[in-house]
Amino acid sequence: MRVACVTACVLGLFVGCDNDDAVVIDTTAENFCDVIADVACHNLYQCCTEGEIENYLQVSEPRTELECREDVLRRCSRVAVTLQDSITAGRVTFDAARMNECLNAVIAPIDTCSSVVTEYPWEMACEESAWVGTVALGGSCVFSHDCQGAPDNYCSPTQKCAAKPTAGQPCGAGCATPYYCTTSNICQPRQGPGAACTSNAQCIEDLYCDFTALPTPVCAVKQPGGSACTSDLGCVSGTCVPGQCVGSTQECYRDADCYGRCGGTGSICTQSSQCSTGTCSVGGNPCTSNTSCTATNDMCIFPITCVPGDCVGDPVCTSQTLTVNYCAATTQIPLI
Repeated sequence: MRVACVTACVLGLFVGCDNDDAVVIDTTAENFCDVIADVACHNLYQCCTEGEIENYLQVSEPRTELECREDVLRRCSRVAVTLQDSITAGRVTFDAARMNECLNAVIAPIDTCSSVVTEYPWEMACEESAWVGTVALGGSCVFSHDCQGAPDNYCSPTQKCAAKPTAGQPCGAGCATPYYCTTSNICQPRQGPGAACTSNAQCIEDLYCDFTALPTPVCAVKQPGGSACTSDLGCVSGTCVPGQCVGSTQECYRDADCYGRCGGTGSICTQSSQCSTGTCSVGGNPCTSNTSCTATNDMCIFPITCVPGDCVGDPVCTSQTLTVNYCAATTQIPLI
């Protein structure tokens, strides 16, 4: 890696190289693809195997780090051509601080390729776009990123910036962020905690639709490690440690997840008539249910009954632990 870095510095190609092979991140509207290429190839050649590098670059033979940078720069330049056109025309401004923050979060620290964290370093840093539209609603645009308030505003077919539909309007090009598209193709507000739901899309960000809630599913808050849970979706970590159904190896989160079992035999059942033939309490006639017994106060008595399912254990959310892979983090860099 160091030979490639020194060569690049002599040629004046890298934005920054020093004795520690560090990359200096200082983007502008003109050089952001150069810096993106520096960061991407720094991560690749510090953390990835040869096969991973070739797969990322979509080549079938080894590349030097300098060749890597040239490949990534070409790719970025092609993808960014519409942004560059908008920047030149003044329809978009470039926020260097946002881009620098994102790239600093993505770049692999020297001699570090992975670590265990509670959240990815770039999760918040790369959340907002570094390209900010300047065209107001009703103004002329060429691309949707030209519009102020994108992505909730977009460039309509008439090449005028328009607002995405909100509550009660047809979904069209897609609803604005605080809304979801119903099955009847109408935008409606996303719901808060406790509101009835039929899908996760109906709940506001960071909530999920808890289908185990009774009597109807509701939007619910994801829980931290150690909290009781009924599904992986209900945990911040995405993992709910399940219990186990009595009499089997089946995993479960509640009793309703487990099959009933015939007492003494272990056979699966949903009702006692599947376990044995009953006898009417008055008269002693064979029966399969209470309706089979016609005498007053007559009941069907089963010698072997169907015992409801039993989930043993206390399903809980695991703690939030993530492994940062700075080789894979390269795919999080904007535009590449």
